[in-house]
Amino acid sequence: MVERKIRPAPLTLVARKSAKSTVKSGPTTRLVPASKLFVLDTNVLMHDPTSLFRFEEHDIYLPILTLEELDNNKKGMTEVARNARQVSRFLDELVTALGETGDGIAKGIPLDEKSNGAATGRLFLQTETISTALPPSLAGGKADNQIIA
Repeated sequence: MVERKIRPAPLTLVARKSAKSTVKSGPTTRLVPASKLFVLDTNVLMHDPTSLFRFEEHDIYLPILTLEELDNNKKGMTEVARNARQVSRFLDELVTALGETGDGIAKGIPLDEKSNGAATGRLFLQTETISTALPPSLAGGKADNQIIA
């Protein structure tokens, strides 16, 4: 479904738990590519609905505002509306495939099966309210600034 491009990644010890972890072989520890967490904005998903599967071994986080903006843009016959509907279908399939375990979403949704192995990271959806004070220079009413917070 998604073509996987191989690119060299810097090798570092993985400091946090992710889809991949360091592998210990005897007294030495093998280095694996570090996994990053990418926070996606609505525009990324509406530009390329398959972008969920283009971050290879890295994890993805979708804030609730991103999901709400996607939902608001699904109506119509434009390419943007079509892409928003496709992303919603992908997300629905991922959550449905996870099953009825409610705590599975909090641990992250694996992307490898849906992407045919092109993406090995996990998808995290905002399940809790995050209250962070924005710097005074950023307007609090803008969705992008809330996503940054």
